[in-house]
Amino acid sequence: MLLRLDEVQRHFGGVHAVDGVTLDVEKGAIQGLIGPNGAGKTTLVNVITGYVPFQSGSAWLESDQLAGLSAHRVAGLGIARTFQNIRLFKDLSAAENVIVGMHSRRRDDTLAQLGTVPAFRRDQRARVNEAHRLMEVAGLDPGEVGHRPAGTLPYGDQRRLEIARALALQPRLLILDEPAAGMNPSEKQGIRELIERLNEDGLTILLIDHDMQLVMGVCTRVAVLNFGRKIADGTPQEVSTDPGVIKAYLGTGSEREVSSAPGATGVEEVAAEVQAAAATKRSVEPSNAILDVRNLSISYGSVNAVRGASLRVAAGEVVALIGANGAGKTTILSALSGLIKASSGTAVFDGLDLTTAKPSAIVRHGLAHVPEGREILGRQTVLENLELATWARRDRAATATEIAAVMKRFPILAERKNMRAGTLSGGEAQILAIARGLLAKPRLLLLDEPSLGLAPQMVDQVFAAIAEIHRDGTTILLVEQNALRALGIADRAYVIETGQILLSGSGDDLLHNPAVRRAYLGG
Repeated sequence: MLLRLDEVQRHFGGVHAVDGVTLDVEKGAIQGLIGPNGAGKTTLVNVITGYVPFQSGSAWLESDQLAGLSAHRVAGLGIARTFQNIRLFKDLSAAENVIVGMHSRRRDDTLAQLGTVPAFRRDQRARVNEAHRLMEVAGLDPGEVGHRPAGTLPYGDQRRLEIARALALQPRLLILDEPAAGMNPSEKQGIRELIERLNEDGLTILLIDHDMQLVMGVCTRVAVLNFGRKIADGTPQEVSTDPGVIKAYLGTGSEREVSSAPGATGVEEVAAEVQAAAATKRSVEPSNAILDVRNLSISYGSVNAVRGASLRVAAGEVVALIGANGAGKTTILSALSGLIKASSGTAVFDGLDLTTAKPSAIVRHGLAHVPEGREILGRQTVLENLELATWARRDRAATATEIAAVMKRFPILAERKNMRAGTLSGGEAQILAIARGLLAKPRLLLLDEPSLGLAPQMVDQVFAAIAEIHRDGTTILLVEQNALRALGIADRAYVIETGQILLSGSGDDLLHNPAVRRAYLGG
């Protein structure tokens, strides 16, 4: 066995995030680790890799004891990881990010860098060449993206760059935490092929992902966590049909009987249901719009991320913006909230010019943005995150009442209010991000990938919350990689491809349009 865990525990107050987990990962295997949001998967990885201390239990990497070691010492033993929420150095180039991953196996050359030592220059060239090679292994073109700041890369390329950086460690064990989150089907297939190729080269992999088709298709064994405890461990077939696993994902009282966990088999039934709901949505573009975007273009240096995009959103609508990773969806939302500047075009929200207004003025005017990756303040408590969303308002009693109302709407936040936000599961963090956005009292809410990296059961809860927010009168512009769910909830939708709005229409029209398949499915 390469990795052995024995009765590992980690509690946060009364929350048993990891509760006596025992797990073996065989050398040369692809081991899956799945479970609903809040099951303890990422916490377990944080304990293994030294980010969070062991509370009790033990762990070995072959003969090396891991308990009590700091993160850099664990990395030095040969455990590399990626993160559920991307942790790149966004202002460094892509190649520099990969070079950073080589630190644990390189001697300290600080003095050499201060001079012009030829040996250092040769060593530096070797590092750059190796970084380029690892980027190619991960499916990136170093000539095209190597010099670009990592933060300007499309989301899928940032995921691949994290893998390249992890490979720079030359690990014995690679832990991938949600590597396919937010990717479209063709991109997920590319990640699957990369994982299989790395494994064929002898690398042991521990894979955490909510995409059950990916996990069940690529893993030799799968372990399942729920409420911090391991509830199943076996082959993909054994795990996907385990009654305890099905209950963990669907809960009790489900109205329909199922024979496997959600996502382990096809999605035809779900697609049919969503298509039926989408068929009732109207498709006429509004004449009076609260948000009017015309010929918007946005560039990152020489990269034209958005090219002449136009869209309209009427008060009371839910409008979806869908397309492949890198199509420009997040860039459009960032421009609308004032985080980046457009190079040309107009964007007007209820009389306010969004292309010139400051972000603070945009928020005061009634536009709130829940960004991709959530961007919560991890070291602050849940309550402090919510309080910070109301800091500009003077009526403390009124804001306290509003926070209490938000916690009543989302009871999990009340339960976790005194916990650090960084300890929340992905789904809980997304709920917190949405709640924080609502406290700005928006008339228009921008939601960027709210289902990103969430288990099926939590996706249902998030979309139920979005529907409830809409019923309360909030207008929503939704960017969502899960096109079926987005088109099911939206009144109208726009499809964007390589920075251009390709078409718009009702959900049913777009679900059956070949152009949508080309823009969203990649073929």
